[in-house]
Amino acid sequence: MKTMIYYRGDIILEYFNTKKKKLLLICCVTSFMGQIFINPFSTDFRISLSVVAFSLLIFWYKELEIIPTAVVTGIFLFGFRVLITKIFTESSLINLMIIHYPVIIYYLTFGIFLRLLRFREYHKEALLALFVLSFSDSLSNIVEVMIRREGTDLQGINTIFFVGILRAFMAVLVMECTRYYELFLRKEEHEKRYKQLILLTSNLKSEVFFLRKSMDDMENAMEKSYQLYQQLKELPKDQLQEKPNLGNLSFQALSIAKDIHEIKKDYLRVSVGLEKVLPDMENDKGMYIKELLNLVKDSCDNYSIQMDKQILLDFNYNNNIFIKESYELISIINNLVTNGIEAIEKRGLIKVTANSSHDFLEIYVDDDGAGIASKNIEIIFEAGYSTKFDKLSGKMSSGIGLTHVAYLVKTKLDGEISVKSKEGEGTCFKVTIPLKNV
Repeated sequence: MKTMIYYRGDIILEYFNTKKKKLLLICCVTSFMGQIFINPFSTDFRISLSVVAFSLLIFWYKELEIIPTAVVTGIFLFGFRVLITKIFTESSLINLMIIHYPVIIYYLTFGIFLRLLRFREYHKEALLALFVLSFSDSLSNIVEVMIRREGTDLQGINTIFFVGILRAFMAVLVMECTRYYELFLRKEEHEKRYKQLILLTSNLKSEVFFLRKSMDDMENAMEKSYQLYQQLKELPKDQLQEKPNLGNLSFQALSIAKDIHEIKKDYLRVSVGLEKVLPDMENDKGMYIKELLNLVKDSCDNYSIQMDKQILLDFNYNNNIFIKESYELISIINNLVTNGIEAIEKRGLIKVTANSSHDFLEIYVDDDGAGIASKNIEIIFEAGYSTKFDKLSGKMSSGIGLTHVAYLVKTKLDGEISVKSKEGEGTCFKVTIPLKNV
């Protein structure tokens, strides 16, 4: 119980300490900005930029009460002006206090007007905020002039209102610039997260496609295992007596078929779970090729940086066509570019070109990496093929990236993929897909 009390006490103390720091910041900034001033009537009445600073800070720090903060700021500003004037003049302290005490009345009046007119509620209405600030500033200045008993003519009143509007305009301008900057940052962050989500979704959907293919392969393997079991089981008894191991092989074939069936069920559960998490594949709206290529480029740029490589990515297209099957195409290009990044030692160039014409979309991914040996060209799209390994652990890559690509191109999009490569010079992949399928 005591621990909880102490814990809550620390939170309250931290809260007040934070408020004190913000209050002190307002007082200091307002005081220093107050040193930029003019004396429009050649008297002790001054017009400075302190009001602009106070208006902005009291608008941003909404947890501070306006009127108490205005009073404390006015007192702080009063003491600061008395001190500064005392340092540079030989006036008596009492005389200086009489000269500068009206600033407290000004800030008290200014705070009351801001509170009554609900200044903080107009953060999205610049004209209303401009009116409230200029009105409050001008009337507070008039109150200060009256306290100082300095008579002003119509021209003096006009000057006060002009300065009030000018200072309000400066404050509102900064407020609006800050607001639009925050909106820009939020939009930029939203676009960044959107791109990451699209790429993640694309990769997950590729995994789902591959899972489905694997389940088909398992189904075939299970069927063959069961057929082998049936064939071994139906062998004549004299053959089984001569070769008793054949009986054991039949049961092993049946056991393999059962194991494959269990693995397929696990794959099915994973596939169904992923499909529930992912957006509906049938209702995807797709995207234009320009947006798609920019998304992949941003992702691959980050990947090359993570790999500590200096790689220039050059993406081009001839027609900004709309891609319905965007996830599949993202996965294809992303895997091919990633493969190129991994094939480049330290620095290099990868060019991606998307040309649409004659009812086909042709995509070229050309890198100047290590290239592929001629003897391996025919097997690079087979599952498990890889020449990449982790130098620290010594483990080979799984080699399913290009298998994914081949499966998506041929099975999902009814296209073709080919590769040209020369060791030490680089590799060029060409993907051809009918436009009606993308």
